[in-house]
Amino acid sequence: HKITVSTGVTLYPKDQGDIDTLLRHADQSMYQAKQAGRNRFRFFNTEQHEVTLKHQSLYEIKQALDNQEFQLYYQPKVNMKTGQVFGVEALIRWIHPEKGIIPPLDFLPLIEETELEIQLGNWVINEALIQLDNWQQQGLQLEVSINISSYHLQSADFLDQLYKALDKYPLVDSQKLQLEILESSALGDLDVISGIIKSCQNILGVKVALDGFGAGYSSLTHMRNLNANTIKIDQSFVCDMLQDSNDQAMIEGIISLAKPLKNT
Repeated sequence: HKITVSTGVTLYPKDQGDIDTLLRHADQSMYQAKQAGRNRFRFFNTEQHEVTLKHQSLYEIKQALDNQEFQLYYQPKVNMKTGQVFGVEALIRWIHPEKGIIPPLDFLPLIEETELEIQLGNWVINEALIQLDNWQQQGLQLEVSINISSYHLQSADFLDQLYKALDKYPLVDSQKLQLEILESSALGDLDVISGIIKSCQNILGVKVALDGFGAGYSSLTHMRNLNANTIKIDQSFVCDMLQDSNDQAMIEGIISLAKPLKNT
């Protein structure tokens, strides 16, 4: 009798999993050793595994988009002085048939800087315009804000796609649509981003907000160069502003700097 051994190995902490995950990965490597001809060993490839998982996740998200599993939830924006609801922010959710509601942080990072991010972004724009059209037909004049990634904003046909989407709903007042750009993501080519923002405002009549302001590294540069209609101060400054005098002073400083700027 001749006995041979096929061995699968995974290395911690490079493979960062619990004990069950590590054993499963080692087991997968053992089967790879057998498939390669037996009587040998194979190490678990964490990089390849992550690539495979990402491909699987992208496929699942693409299928979810095709199967209409995404939905927009609308969070009210309230004037705290008058109590009036003047607008809403569209928040995407994945309504998974088995897992239930999946929050955006569980799937949006997986599609960053991919074609799927652009496709999902265009879907959000279209869905928000459908809702705007329905509300305006009911006599509700609400502003709808949607989050746009920097990658999507700088895609080659962003302005063209936005124009076509607005053209499908001629009764919608484009001034009621606001694009929110995360301030920390606007660290690319400021001239390009600034040009796109101005085109959105001056040609299409769409408003632009700079979200998470103050959390980035170049906030004052962005305030000066990005012609935003609205600046949304990052929640890290707002949450404790009634108890923390430093946060309150920071917010007052940002407001005083923003007031003299045109359109803000």
